[in-house]
Amino acid sequence: MSTRKVRYKKLNTKTPLPVLREDQIDPNEYESLTTESQIATGVEQAEENEYHLQAALKGVGQSTDTEIPVPPPQKSEVNYDELYPIPYVEPRNYIKFSETVEETLSVLYDMTTEDEEYLKSYNAKWTGNTQLSEDDFERIMEVFEDTAAEQAPFAAVDNTVVPFEVMVQAMNQVLPGKLIQAHAKNVYEYWKTRRQASGNKPLHPALKFETHQEHDDMDPYVCFRRREVRQTRKTRARDAQVSDKLKKLRKELEDARQLVVFSHQREIFKKELLSSDRVIFEQRASLKDTKVRLGIKGEDEDLYNARPQKRPRTEAQQPSRPGPHGQLRLIVRPDGGRSVEPADLVILADKLAEKENELRNDVEMKIQNHRRWNNNFVDLTADPLPPVQEEKEPSFRPAKTTYLMTPPASASDSMEMDETPPAEANEPFLRTGFNGINLSGADHEEMFSYRRRIGRLNRLFIDRRPPKLNGQRSPPHEIDYTQSDRWKYDQDDDDDEQPVYEVDPNSSRQMRFRSTIPPSPFLFRRQGVDPAALQAGAVNRQALPQPQ
Repeated sequence: MSTRKVRYKKLNTKTPLPVLREDQIDPNEYESLTTESQIATGVEQAEENEYHLQAALKGVGQSTDTEIPVPPPQKSEVNYDELYPIPYVEPRNYIKFSETVEETLSVLYDMTTEDEEYLKSYNAKWTGNTQLSEDDFERIMEVFEDTAAEQAPFAAVDNTVVPFEVMVQAMNQVLPGKLIQAHAKNVYEYWKTRRQASGNKPLHPALKFETHQEHDDMDPYVCFRRREVRQTRKTRARDAQVSDKLKKLRKELEDARQLVVFSHQREIFKKELLSSDRVIFEQRASLKDTKVRLGIKGEDEDLYNARPQKRPRTEAQQPSRPGPHGQLRLIVRPDGGRSVEPADLVILADKLAEKENELRNDVEMKIQNHRRWNNNFVDLTADPLPPVQEEKEPSFRPAKTTYLMTPPASASDSMEMDETPPAEANEPFLRTGFNGINLSGADHEEMFSYRRRIGRLNRLFIDRRPPKLNGQRSPPHEIDYTQSDRWKYDQDDDDDEQPVYEVDPNSSRQMRFRSTIPPSPFLFRRQGVDPAALQAGAVNRQALPQPQ
């Protein structure tokens, strides 16, 4: 039977739907809609061919409608208002606990008519308080059902019956011992008889599921039927892919196993090596004690491990390239592949030396890079990095006067020079430098300053500069008697030398600096030239023509 896959009339959010009352519906249109066989039935396509469903659909609108056979509803005679007279009280909290309904209810098993008849006949044999109540009977039956569902879930298929010993173990955790000893065995026999009569199926009503597709196909009580799932087609390519995956997995597992085996062997070898080293150490210690006790003197080279000799490193061979025909050539070793060189032992001193060499090479490389970056550039920063200059022969040597002191006649005699009395020590005086005379003399003359320089063609020049006569002197300061005493008692063979600053007078930097020094007025006075006239002549002098 073919049915529609969509609604009879499609709905649209933009199309308004009319709202009709019952008296406004056309009977003919309503009858055509109800008798339409192409309308979807509301069930799955696999269940549309069910016999009772088709009979009910075909009988719609007829005088005698066909119904699907279901158990008829029965009116219950139990008045729940009398059984549960407690009024409902709204709780303070909306959610008081999160337990399920099965956990909150006391017993899920409900007695049937047969159970009531059996319980009445069973209690007739007991008197007084020894009779079995309905609540206890339901509790025992519930334990039997739960234990059977847990221990034998497929009892309806293989007809398995749970023994009474297993039931007792489950009842010990729920029911009291007196109830089990008195009535459990008799109720178990009744429960077993009921299960065998129902085909070893659960006594409590439950949903019926599909157990066999052929037998349960026409059963209307079966719910949650199995859907037909289309099986994937298996091809040779898929089989090969699956086999390749299995081979790859097997190879990975085998490699992992080999790694574990090799690691185990390595640890065993390490343990043996440590034990042998310990034995050697103990034997060497005993040998040394014996030599000390016997007084044997000699070299102890055998008591220490010799430093291993360094072996030349073999260059890494280039990987072989395939030949013209795609064939690989094997690399033949010069020793035939028989000798295996052990790895060299690394010593701490060699490691530190290697690290220091690497550090020095790194510093040298950075210096070279810095020089290469600064090439053809002039650094005008405040404190530029001075370039490293090579040592040259000094072209300037200062000319200084040395005075030899006359030694005293004896150790008790004093030096032949006048000492400054203490009263005159606090008198201020002008001091421009050491002139080789008494510091207390006030009428000393300033000496000329000399400079030696080398000009063109390696000619030697001696420049003389007279003292300044403009009356400007150094600021006065107090006499330092410590320096005078140090000079007085100094020896000629002293190793201390005055610092010498090597400056090239012909360098462009020194010539540029000397050109900025203004000329002294004393030079013009010595030559008889008036400075004012010289400046006036410089103003009236005609300027040189500029180059075109």
